[in-house]
Amino acid sequence: MKTTLKTHPIWQNLTQALSEIEPNQIARQHLQDCKAEIQGYWDENDQYYEAIRFKQSPIPKLISSSLGVTPNQPETSYWLQFRYELTIPPSSTVGELLLILDENLAVIDENWVIDVHSSNVDAITEPT
Repeated sequence: MKTTLKTHPIWQNLTQALSEIEPNQIARQHLQDCKAEIQGYWDENDQYYEAIRFKQSPIPKLISSSLGVTPNQPETSYWLQFRYELTIPPSSTVGELLLILDENLAVIDENWVIDVHSSNVDAITEPT
């Protein structure tokens, strides 16, 4: 017997849930809460920045989402992962943001990948 998840109802349920959650609004709220500034950022070359400030608030666009399950705990936990492209109008991509949310849609982890050389980003290496 061949088993496949391709036609499993979980995908329809997930698609419906994502349409009700409004992932882009979650990222906009997160950017607003952090005032479009990142404190303590390490880039891909292990360069440390005290702060990353965007000259304009970036616009998040959802580029992928996934559902995760952590089994073998006293209680199984579920989480959502959203990956966003961050752009500053008219069309300058300044990086990506990855948000992981718990069952209550609270952000439990985040990961930023920022183009620190972008003209739309102030990358501060020393305290101000």
